Amino acid sequence: MKKLFSLLAVTCLLATTCFAQKAVVGQPYSFTHSDISYSIDKAVLPSLDVDKLYREDALNVKNGTPLRVGYVHHVGYTFSNSGRTDILSDGARLWRLSISSKDAVMLDIFFSKFNIPEGAQFHIYSGDRTQLTGTYTSKDIQENGVLAAEDIVGDEAILEYYEPANVPFHGEIEIDRVSHIYRDFLGISESKGHIGNAEGDCHPNVNCPEGNGWRNQINSVACISITGSTGSYLCSGAMINNVRMDKTPYLLSANHCLDGTNCTFKFYFQYEGATCEATDGPFNRIVNGATIIARADLNTSSDFLLLKLTGTISPRIQDSLFFAGWDATGTSSVGAAIHHPGGDIKKISIPRMVTSPGGASNKYWSVYWYNTAATSKGCTEGGSSGSPLFNASGNIIGDLSNGSSACDYLSGTDNYGKFSYSWTNNNNSNASKKLQPWLDPDNTGTKVLYGIRYTSGTGVQDRMPVQTFSIAPNPTSGSVTIKGGFDMQNGICNVYNTMGMLVATQSVDLAPSFNMSFTDLPEGLYFVEIISGNNIYKSKMIINR
Repeated sequence: MKKLFSLLAVTCLLATTCFAQKAVVGQPYSFTHSDISYSIDKAVLPSLDVDKLYREDALNVKNGTPLRVGYVHHVGYTFSNSGRTDILSDGARLWRLSISSKDAVMLDIFFSKFNIPEGAQFHIYSGDRTQLTGTYTSKDIQENGVLAAEDIVGDEAILEYYEPANVPFHGEIEIDRVSHIYRDFLGISESKGHIGNAEGDCHPNVNCPEGNGWRNQINSVACISITGSTGSYLCSGAMINNVRMDKTPYLLSANHCLDGTNCTFKFYFQYEGATCEATDGPFNRIVNGATIIARADLNTSSDFLLLKLTGTISPRIQDSLFFAGWDATGTSSVGAAIHHPGGDIKKISIPRMVTSPGGASNKYWSVYWYNTAATSKGCTEGGSSGSPLFNASGNIIGDLSNGSSACDYLSGTDNYGKFSYSWTNNNNSNASKKLQPWLDPDNTGTKVLYGIRYTSGTGVQDRMPVQTFSIAPNPTSGSVTIKGGFDMQNGICNVYNTMGMLVATQSVDLAPSFNMSFTDLPEGLYFVEIISGNNIYKSKMIINR
């Protein structure tokens, strides 16, 4: 069993031999000029006892701690204390530094300071020049001054900075960490291609039939690479809507994914297979950087983490990006879990049952999966941590915190931090400890909100019903008769306005025909939803008096 008390965090530092994070504009100066010395300074990182690291990891896993795949070296390299600087004939400056870490599968380089003038260019490339990243320019400067560069495959990375003469100021950089990735979870050395590291094969790809009807929710989920003070880890998360619907780039995940507070984040969007049988997918849709907006106190809260992306969201990501809706009412229904197990391409798992344990555990949803491989529709594993649990309406009701499920232990259960608990975190007075101040900043009292596409301006209801039902009369003054082929005796009726906000909800006794009153609602168009068991039914209603 690969998970004990907390889901294992596995790094998602995806190799980029074939794909670049950002369009390469031009080439490094040294690639096109011969009037320079090719002798540059080399920074050789201390050798690692990888066998010892694996032994440590095995012990840590037994204690329920995250699975480490990268070891972090703290370095502090700058222009002034490392590398070679050449003054060119026209007064320009050229700085280069080779960083090597023996036997690394990949190197990941993190800048605590990145401030360069307009016209300057920064590149990073592999020692054999087969992989080139960049061009990083002044446009890549972030508010917090941090830069997470693209991963370099292999054990040597060369950094090159070109600064024209007569710039308004000299550039400044500081490389504070280099992560030596020692687990070959992508199968690079065996030339198996860029596949993930899910331990089981029971997780359906998002483009399998199980993903039908969940496309918007799928487009909200990202793989998150988190590098902290000691190592590199993987989690999952989802972009999330707010009541202003202003497309603030918030992402919901789990607090236990963090390795301290001084973490660097990368987000891999649209990393999924094109077919149900696919074993790989594109991983070049990357957003670099985030700040921590709100997080749980793990001893008293429900293990949530709200991030705000700070890097540029490229048009290619924007075209399909979805900010998921949410439900803070504390009610549940069976929907779907979408995640990146073990850094693998995006998967979807369909729960068998979602319940609330009550008592001291009322901060979590208990999720049960299918019990045999023959009936399995997935579960979760390391790397799934922080991934969203959607209800039947397609709205987030929780994020994955811990559990015991696995493809070889389908009777295990998982705990998802309740969105409804995280909403106010038991009425916590600290805004950084709850979700409500950020997702409902104007304190409108909204408890249910549909998602929104990046390219859209209004809420989206995209979970299509299994069946529809009729409302008569329609238009109505408020009193209606509902008729439908409901297969259960009770359900929940939700009414949403055209902005996707919940304006009425109540439990209903279902029959082939029954009456309801909406006389308290003002005139307008509404979407009426009835959730019954695993099914969802929808219809439209116009109130006109």
